[in-house]
Amino acid sequence: MNDLALALGSLACIFLVVSHLNNSWIKQLPKTKASSFTVQEVRAGFATVPLLIVVNLSFNMGYNAMNNAFPAQACQMNTLIGGTQLNGAFFNFGDALAIIVFTPLFESVCYPAIGKAKGSPVRLGQKLVTGLLVAGVANIVAAIMEVKRRQAPLMTWTLCSECAPNGIHMRDMSAFWMFIPFALVGAAEILVNPSMYYFAYTAAPPKVRSLVQAFNLFFNGAVSNAFSAVAMEATFPNDLDTGHMEYYYFLNVTCALVGVVLYLYLTRCGSGAGDLEEDVEDELDITERRPTSRTAELERRRTGSSADFERRRTCSTAELERRPSHGPATPHQ
Repeated sequence: MNDLALALGSLACIFLVVSHLNNSWIKQLPKTKASSFTVQEVRAGFATVPLLIVVNLSFNMGYNAMNNAFPAQACQMNTLIGGTQLNGAFFNFGDALAIIVFTPLFESVCYPAIGKAKGSPVRLGQKLVTGLLVAGVANIVAAIMEVKRRQAPLMTWTLCSECAPNGIHMRDMSAFWMFIPFALVGAAEILVNPSMYYFAYTAAPPKVRSLVQAFNLFFNGAVSNAFSAVAMEATFPNDLDTGHMEYYYFLNVTCALVGVVLYLYLTRCGSGAGDLEEDVEDELDITERRPTSRTAELERRRTGSSADFERRRTCSTAELERRPSHGPATPHQ
């Protein structure tokens, strides 16, 4: 049944994405039927669907590992501090700490520095693609740690793990290494989640913003967790020492990479067939083929100020040249 549910869910997502790559099939209602929406508003609302599905699923498959796989892995590592065992969920603190530390760092240092280096602000699409790649890296790091963990000796000289299934010993590898993948997921959250909220709000027509945001949250949470549950059942053993949980991580990495490829396809080839506003499409385009309204406005102000200064300087020079010259003054006799 799980396989059937996975197949049907995948088909439903594929059909939703494909059917809304181009919304020209949505036609205006006959004038005899009243509607509070224009056909442009309806098309723009549905044009957000492909990206909301692709980005949320590809990112949250890797993100969801933080809620289940990472803590379980930590529980079968050395969680001892003195004579006390920490719960694997404790290391989720790494995610929260990364968000607290990296958010002001990104906003105050990284984004301005990158924008200055490339001559334009960091775009929404660039944040999304980077976030997907960082989430993939987090799962790669966790997979490497899982292989190293299984190679470490069993800590048979101490009590069994208190947060793993009964009777399972910890491995002699510090669980504090798990702070690294947790922190990487936190950094990816900073890049992806606010960007998706911003996209859902700005790309949707005002009348359906709340509905589009709800759709965004639905795929962010419920749908992505449904896919993660099926993936975990196939690759996540009860005792990690008896299986290969790194396969689960590699699946998440694959989802992130496929998400990047699909994102590039949707923004360069799909583009909502012009249903999204130009500024939104430009923000999503990581190649910066056209300037966004923010970049264009800054450039206009810069060139406008230079042109205005040059015009004033030219006028002043011409005015001086038009003034009559009386020659040098002669002294009175």
